[in-house]
Amino acid sequence: MNLVLPLLPSGQQLLFVAFLMFKFFGFLPFPFDCYTLALKPSSTVKTLLHLPIPQTFSFLTLHWVILSNRGIIFYSVLAILNLNDIIKYGSLMMAIFVILLDIGLQRKSQQLVWEKLSQAEGTTRKTCVKRFVRRYVLKFYGYLAFSTCIDAQILYLASDSPPELTYWLVIFAIHTFLRLRHLFHMFFIDMLKVQLQQLHHGLVEIRDYIHELHAQPRNSVPHRKMFQRAVDRLLELKRSYGELWDLCDCINRTFGWSQICNFTCNFVQLSCDLYWLYVTVKVFKIAGWQEMMITLLPTSSIIVLLLSSAESCQRVASSLQSALLDIPLENDSTTLRKIIYRFGLQIAQQQMRLTAHGLFEINYSLLKMFGTGIITYMIIFITFSKEIKVQDSEEI
Repeated sequence: MNLVLPLLPSGQQLLFVAFLMFKFFGFLPFPFDCYTLALKPSSTVKTLLHLPIPQTFSFLTLHWVILSNRGIIFYSVLAILNLNDIIKYGSLMMAIFVILLDIGLQRKSQQLVWEKLSQAEGTTRKTCVKRFVRRYVLKFYGYLAFSTCIDAQILYLASDSPPELTYWLVIFAIHTFLRLRHLFHMFFIDMLKVQLQQLHHGLVEIRDYIHELHAQPRNSVPHRKMFQRAVDRLLELKRSYGELWDLCDCINRTFGWSQICNFTCNFVQLSCDLYWLYVTVKVFKIAGWQEMMITLLPTSSIIVLLLSSAESCQRVASSLQSALLDIPLENDSTTLRKIIYRFGLQIAQQQMRLTAHGLFEINYSLLKMFGTGIITYMIIFITFSKEIKVQDSEEI
């Protein structure tokens, strides 16, 4: 076992491969070192060469091929199912083009995110960074393995029908791009969480330090020195919170429109697949409805995975207020009291909120929006398909 372990890739190497995937799909529209996760110095002209133009042309070519063969790819025995598949494909492809455009427009915002992360790198504990890399790599490759197994099973089931196989190959190519975009966003959310945990740890340390300060004789030399260090440390933590709020705002701007489109197409995809499931059970009376159910798992899983990361980050941000209020104060500690009051006011006014351009918050409340929208979609399409009879489908 000891001989095998050195041969296994390290967390940093696995993260390097993940970022090569992100680079391949155009998520990093500037010179970037995928191993050190740092920006490369370059001129404006060289930066423009890294825009996702090849990726855009690739998907435009794919779109043209699909439109040229739409009669084969989107063929179904029922017209309403054809419409259902076209809506699903159209929303997915439109999301890709909007995301690619948004990547180019928001490249400066993303560069600013990386600059802020590099500035905070020196203050982050190495153990926290290693733990973050290990957990993110586990989530990244765990999800890729899970979704790949599901996709392979779907392709195997569709292998007997060339049109259906072609349709699913196209859908999976699009899904790969959109799922990796979610995983790319999740990286920044988890990194923000690490920085917030560092800030929380600093508040806990200053609380214990002030306990020791109160044990010193008042107006003594050690007391004055410790008091000044406590004031300086609190001001430093207050400044760090402001920088993290700026980082959170940059992340929201970088992924805002992208995630609006990504979540929208996720909603449309789940609605269309659920309608297919309904038709499979109610109209065609196919016993293998379980195979239709598994098509819902990869998208549902990546949404829950991303929202759980966002919720975890929000919980850490919410705990900062209580950690600040736990700092003990003496009756005559006017300076510390003012700093803590202003720090608390800053936390209350500049709340850490992961949003999609303010349109909605990225947390578990989004699942309620998904559920309401999917039910509405299903009601509309089921109403249109009430006149479909089993005999009619068999005749077709």
